[in-house]
Amino acid sequence: MSRWIAVDWGTSFFRAYLIENDFVSDKIETNDGMKFIKQKNFENKFINLIQKWLVKNKKIEVLASGMLGARQGWIEAPYEKAPCNLNNLNYVSPLINDNRLSLKIFSGVSQSNPPDVMRGEETQVAGFFNKNKNFRGSVCLPGTHSKWIRVNNNFIEKFKTYMSGELFQVISENTVLLHSLKSEKIEKNEFLNSANKIFQSPENLTNALFQIRADDLINSKGPVIYKSRLSGYLLGIELLGAKDFWENRDVALIGSKKVMNLYENLLEDKVLSLKKFSAEEMVLQGLKSFRKNLMKS
Repeated sequence: MSRWIAVDWGTSFFRAYLIENDFVSDKIETNDGMKFIKQKNFENKFINLIQKWLVKNKKIEVLASGMLGARQGWIEAPYEKAPCNLNNLNYVSPLINDNRLSLKIFSGVSQSNPPDVMRGEETQVAGFFNKNKNFRGSVCLPGTHSKWIRVNNNFIEKFKTYMSGELFQVISENTVLLHSLKSEKIEKNEFLNSANKIFQSPENLTNALFQIRADDLINSKGPVIYKSRLSGYLLGIELLGAKDFWENRDVALIGSKKVMNLYENLLEDKVLSLKKFSAEEMVLQGLKSFRKNLMKS
């Protein structure tokens, strides 16, 4: 029986999958992200997390991606330089004292001009290609640091990162606007109108941001409206910057359903085609793809 472990270990989360005969037979998901590991005690923490899958005197293969391969992680997996072929991604194997497992940590991707990096997203893109082998266009991964990636078959050609998600969090929690944004909902028309406002006048972004607070003080339209405006403004400025990646192109979105829906609302009438995929599923498919490539070599 084929048995191995796939791991997606990020800054703030840990996910592992036990794969038996190409199917997920068990899953572990915790909040034990890399930033929470004390004294860089990665090996002991990792073994404790997956202990129930380990068998005495039997070695299991572990394939991993994410921030455990970052400079501040378990061991640095040097970046592959774009343009690059995801079928030939490099990996590193840290020295592990426990003889019940072997670990391969896959590289991220870097770009020199303009400077940019990704770590973990390349695995999701590889997973996308596992099911969409001849795709040529752009892949967008919305999130804390949104990625726009130009791809052709299994190649990453170039990419751009936007700090839209992180800016949203910083503005929502650490500026005067925090008093106006306490809502879990987005109003679609307000969101679209706000994005279009920034499309027309991007130079007025910071003024539009302050108007959120001023309008709340004067007209008190409620936090749903103001959260929708902030979302529209930040996503609008991102899409303006990434126009070369989506205009008249086929686009694939990989992420969480809630955030992908916002991008879909703005992009659906501006692109040739638009498809959506789960980030978690694409990571798993990507690690499966990496393993197949290793077995061929």
